[in-house]
Amino acid sequence: MEAQSKPRHSWVRIGATYGAVVSEKIVALVYHSQDQRGEVGGPGGKEVASGPAWFLVWTDEPHRHFQLSATAATPDMPLEKLDQLAVVALTEAGNAIDGKLEQGGG
Repeated sequence: MEAQSKPRHSWVRIGATYGAVVSEKIVALVYHSQDQRGEVGGPGGKEVASGPAWFLVWTDEPHRHFQLSATAATPDMPLEKLDQLAVVALTEAGNAIDGKLEQGGG
């Protein structure tokens, strides 16, 4: 069994948003949104609407928001459950951040 590598990022909470910090700079944000509109396939692509979901946005690509697979929060959800969902979303986003860093990005 291999030991899991140590994350190359840390998290800071900014209101309802979370910032991923690498080398003392925020490199990505994770947030929950009730509704999101965007284009699939880049500029000029098909416009789609997403319901409630968690999203990851890179600070160097602020126009691109990536939907995470973590379960969306609901308005009547208890705070404890919301915190659990945030941990799942941050774990998924953290894996993407570490993967990008390993490839020389960020």
